[in-house]
Amino acid sequence: MKILILAILCLNMADIRAQDQVLTAEPINVDGYLTEKTATDAELETLQAEIQKQKKETVLNKEKAKSYQQLSQSVEKLSETTEEYLEEKKAAKEEIANYNAKVKCLSADEPGPECDKFVRRR
Repeated sequence: MKILILAILCLNMADIRAQDQVLTAEPINVDGYLTEKTATDAELETLQAEIQKQKKETVLNKEKAKSYQQLSQSVEKLSETTEEYLEEKKAAKEEIANYNAKVKCLSADEPGPECDKFVRRR
């Protein structure tokens, strides 16, 4: 009797293990069929990983190229505005120097020959 109970328990354990194997089997597609595993080895996996890596690098390099192009355009605009700024600064300094010379000449009791363009002689 004990042997029979032990045999039934063993069969139940085997059945539970079999059910567990069914649960951990390959994924089932939506159509109900199992997906077949493709044959592969370490070399193939390495090659596929390298291909994926190179694809990602290609995308990154394209993005970098776009960024460098934008940076180049930005630097060009910055150069133009800096040049304009420096020209305006130089012109303003000349105007300020001209104004200061005029004020100096107008306020001088006896203006020199450099003041002829600012002071009317009587």
